[in-house]
Amino acid sequence: MVYKFKVLSDEDDKFFMDIEILSSQTFYDLHDLIQDELEYDRSHLASFYTASHSWRRLKEIPLMAINDKSSNTITMEKAVLADYVKDAHQKFIYVFDYINDRCFYLELIDTKPESPNMYYPVCTDFGGEIPPQIGKKEKRTSIFDDDEEDLTPTPSRKSLPILDEELEDIPEIPLDKDIVPPIDIELEEELEEDLEATEEEDFDDSFEDDEFDDEFDEFDEDDEHK
Repeated sequence: MVYKFKVLSDEDDKFFMDIEILSSQTFYDLHDLIQDELEYDRSHLASFYTASHSWRRLKEIPLMAINDKSSNTITMEKAVLADYVKDAHQKFIYVFDYINDRCFYLELIDTKPESPNMYYPVCTDFGGEIPPQIGKKEKRTSIFDDDEEDLTPTPSRKSLPILDEELEDIPEIPLDKDIVPPIDIELEEELEEDLEATEEEDFDDSFEDDEFDDEFDEFDEDDEHK
């Protein structure tokens, strides 16, 4: 029987791999194919974990055994896939970067008969950019997180500030100097003095005109008496 797995990453939602592998093959065969397809350095440690439907890690299947005689750990070379596939949508987690705890998520999506002309395991489809083997894991919302309350999504853009309804909380915005030119106090005072001088001259002229009119009237009255 052939197992078909979909491989996903929580660092890039566009990345995926479709892998077909025989049920009689081991996790090491699966590990070897992933490393080969992604051109990773094989000298780094790695582990598979059986996972729950919510992607919670359960039993570990390491690349190397722990130096402990009492340990019952089964390594990848001895772990046959058929012994660990217990569900039609069986899930596994493949940790490839131990330092930063970065991993791939494998889900069984199909089972079918073996093809005589196919060499297994094989990658039948691939998409997206290959995640670096060693690197810092980006903080982002992941569909693989167990608890929704622990999600801390990274905003795609900076949020706008929220102002209170009170006017005191609204920041004062200075007017643009190009729109409102600066006021020249000395020039304004000179203009006021010129205006006052002009008004005084107008007043004196009107006063002189009145005196001239009075004198002209008196001259007319003397002519009449004569």
